[in-house]
Amino acid sequence: NSIKELIKDSLWEGCRKLEKVGISPSSLPPIFISQPKRKEWGDLSTNLPFLLQKESGKDISKIGNLLVSHLENEDFLSRVEFVSPGFINLFIASSYLNQAIKKIIIQKEKFTQFSFGKGRRVQVEFVSANPTGPLHIGHGRAAALGDSLANILSKVGYEIEREYYINDVGGQIKKLVRSVWARLQEIEGARVPFPDDGYKGLYLIDIAKEAKDALGEKLKCKKSEKKLFDLLGKFTVEQILKEIKKDLDEFGVRFDRWFRESSLYENGEIPRVISSIKDRGYVYEKDGALWFKTSSFLKNEEDRVLKRKNGEYTYFASDIAYHQVKFSRGLHQVIDIWGADHIGYVPRMKAAVQALGYSKDSLRVIILQLVSLKRGGKSVSASTRKGEFIPLRDVVREVGRDAARFFFLSRTGDSHLEFDLDLAKKQSPENPVFYIQYAYARICSILRKAKLKGITVDNPEQAKLNLLKAPEERELMRELALLPDQIKEAAESLEPHRLTTYLQDMASSFHQFYTRHRVISEDKDLTFARLILIKAVKLAIKDVLGLLGISAPERM
Repeated sequence: NSIKELIKDSLWEGCRKLEKVGISPSSLPPIFISQPKRKEWGDLSTNLPFLLQKESGKDISKIGNLLVSHLENEDFLSRVEFVSPGFINLFIASSYLNQAIKKIIIQKEKFTQFSFGKGRRVQVEFVSANPTGPLHIGHGRAAALGDSLANILSKVGYEIEREYYINDVGGQIKKLVRSVWARLQEIEGARVPFPDDGYKGLYLIDIAKEAKDALGEKLKCKKSEKKLFDLLGKFTVEQILKEIKKDLDEFGVRFDRWFRESSLYENGEIPRVISSIKDRGYVYEKDGALWFKTSSFLKNEEDRVLKRKNGEYTYFASDIAYHQVKFSRGLHQVIDIWGADHIGYVPRMKAAVQALGYSKDSLRVIILQLVSLKRGGKSVSASTRKGEFIPLRDVVREVGRDAARFFFLSRTGDSHLEFDLDLAKKQSPENPVFYIQYAYARICSILRKAKLKGITVDNPEQAKLNLLKAPEERELMRELALLPDQIKEAAESLEPHRLTTYLQDMASSFHQFYTRHRVISEDKDLTFARLILIKAVKLAIKDVLGLLGISAPERM
């Protein structure tokens, strides 16, 4: 059990005693345990007395003192205090911290494993960029988030499937094909007007040249424009997908499944799903079109068209069919990561999932805000005159995969992210990635030095960890003891940025410890205890960096 779980269990037990002051255990609010802003307020604290008083109207000091008298019996806490306006401050016992250090050395990455996701299948669908051009920095943020989230959810026991949805049907693709066709004509020497709404990116000139070499004769044979554009469309989408896969590979992101929207049409999934929700009473006909009764689930939402008058299906219809296909695979939950422009689409999609017969919570959508780039203190324009966005690969090649992933994960998804290219390349403590990796490399160097002196840092049971009394040592131990909870909470909240913050705190605590204390000294027992401590720090940093898809270099 993690420390927060132990405290929660104890508080539940303690709440039974509250019947003395007239509070029934059946009316208990959820228990929140957080890290206070100031060290003198404890390692952890809870506002449970405040919440209980608010709900029951009973005397808050009686509630607080009863809970404190119960918690004082726990050997994993050294001190417990009730403070107004209704908090309990909790101090972790040294014996618990010592045990945590030993467990990390023995269990390694199993120290942070949980099994609460066991037996549940979860799909994370992310990036899913239209195959109309290279990935840009916004897609990079989605790639880093989706991949890390999948790693974190696997860590707590879920069976994870990573999926990329390929929008290879519809208006965007038609626009793309017309653009490539215009470039092809230009290469052939014909003067043709370029489509007003066409894709102006230079990458299409290369694709047009490749199409000319690969399809030359076949294109000439096609008599109808439809067949010609179908052939050219398939070729163009494949070429762009090849580049997208290359970029993702370079970024360390892999998918278990690439799902094509076109397969929904080929397999008749869309009419099938519309018919099934029509049977449930959520589809009706009006003005020659088929409509979804969004209003059955959402008060202020208009009903939406699924099939237009001209017989064409809408994006919404194919999205509903796609989610039906996902859930039919036996998934317990689907997590979609979408761009900020889709925020209004979320309630509608949740309504559709309910119409399919699933709970609205079985779909969770994470909305990512925009990314802007900064260089030399000034913002860099995200797109050029030629209509090309700054490609993800340019940023990854400039700052490196590790820095790119860390910076993309450094803030919550729903906040705007400013990516400072100069900072991401700095080899100095100001750069958080460098700062964390440098802490890791420094520990590796100390452990190598110990090995040369004939000290093997394997058996933590032999370490006299009670010798670690300095505030900097205790701070490091506290950070390590709280790691399982950090991972559990990142999984529950779907927020990997919690782990980038954790790593920065851990690196800062280590550097402060290292500045003030010599690890290898004349005192054998103290040397061994400190080596065990920093080895635990090393294992923790590597574990968390691995979840974020970032490397842990042993030398820098």
